[in-house]
Amino acid sequence: PRVVALIAAMGLGAVMFDNTAVITAIPSIQADLNTETSALQWILSAMSIATGTILPFAGAFGDKWGALKAFRIGMIIFGTGALLASFATSFPMLLACRIFQGFGLAFMLPNGAAILNANVDPNSRNKAVGLWISFSSIGLLLGPLFGGFLTQAYGWHALFYCQPVISLIGLSLTFLLHESETHKNINPIDVRGILTISAATLFFSAGVIDLGRARPHPVLDVVLISFGAFLYWAFYRIESRVAHPLIDPAWFKSRRVRGVLIACFIYNATIPAATLLVALFSQKTLEFSPRMGGLVILLMCVFMPLGSTILGKVKSSSELRKVMLLASFLLGVDYIVIALFAQSPMPIFLFTLIFSGFFAGILFAGDTVAIMESLEPAKAASGMAALSMVRQISAVIGIAMIGTISEVIGNMADNAVTGRLWGIAISGIITFSAWLMLRDGLKRDQLA
Repeated sequence: PRVVALIAAMGLGAVMFDNTAVITAIPSIQADLNTETSALQWILSAMSIATGTILPFAGAFGDKWGALKAFRIGMIIFGTGALLASFATSFPMLLACRIFQGFGLAFMLPNGAAILNANVDPNSRNKAVGLWISFSSIGLLLGPLFGGFLTQAYGWHALFYCQPVISLIGLSLTFLLHESETHKNINPIDVRGILTISAATLFFSAGVIDLGRARPHPVLDVVLISFGAFLYWAFYRIESRVAHPLIDPAWFKSRRVRGVLIACFIYNATIPAATLLVALFSQKTLEFSPRMGGLVILLMCVFMPLGSTILGKVKSSSELRKVMLLASFLLGVDYIVIALFAQSPMPIFLFTLIFSGFFAGILFAGDTVAIMESLEPAKAASGMAALSMVRQISAVIGIAMIGTISEVIGNMADNAVTGRLWGIAISGIITFSAWLMLRDGLKRDQLA
């Protein structure tokens, strides 16, 4: 399991490296490209929206033509997009490169998990998933370090040199694995569903993000948000009627799957939002250098591999329930604690950061295991594509909504610091609802 998990982790690890490195460099990108704080959300959101759009196709591609082949395609696209981003000279150019990276990410996320299924004995699945997340988390640890160092020493463009190298190494190692079982009779892709939910996320997020600007456009924003909400409703209607839906409504008849997916949506919304706000607080309020800002993000991620490893040792569904419930509750508590002690002496502030990655590592590995156990092998890649899509869309909405709430509070208080700290605390409060969903979804009588 170790070798397989390590190779599969080259894809997810490259993504984690990219996310934390870019978050570390956000203040420098803002200064260099002269953009508003609210616009910075698009640097993270653009890639996620692109990923969510392509994910269903990428999952079906892996089911039909092989997860390993799809994984390789993803690594090539992702690495190429990062290389192009290193030459970006304007905000629109950088966004275009991030969108291109998102296409590659869509091929890597679901098919990396399917590679584990194909190359690991079912009895070792939990261990393999834990190792996969743990090895991938190394990217989380290296991202802030390299991102901070490269940004401070050579400028933010330099941080995009690393992803192509990681992708090239990972691509080479994939030839040590064997292809997953293919299924030629794959159902037609739900194109209407894909386009509808992608457009819904785009319009909804655009309206929410613009509300947080210093000079918003209230009428336009209400129209965008309303239209996005309407498209989400339309997506539900489409999925209820098509023969082969993007997200099978039958999955939601299972309390287990429904609870895990909704909880996954919640904490995947709050985690990136809180991390972004901490990055902005440390570099713009505390005036940390990019290198020191990288250390802050590193502290928020450093124990994620440990959390994933602990989850990998879980042997039963009842243990999985207990561990995920505890992790989701304590993650919410930790974000509130971070907000409360952010202006305390530096050692205290830094100490509050080290627990969030541990709890997040448990949750990321736990929802993967819970969904994989609930799906038949023939639907592994497509099922993981749905889980990955939930993660990507929730990240976009979370960054947009919590970031905008933070900006609005800051504008009302005429103090950006107040807004950022409230945004972090609100992330914690919202995370408690994930605990409620997991408590209901992972009830003992629903684990079979």
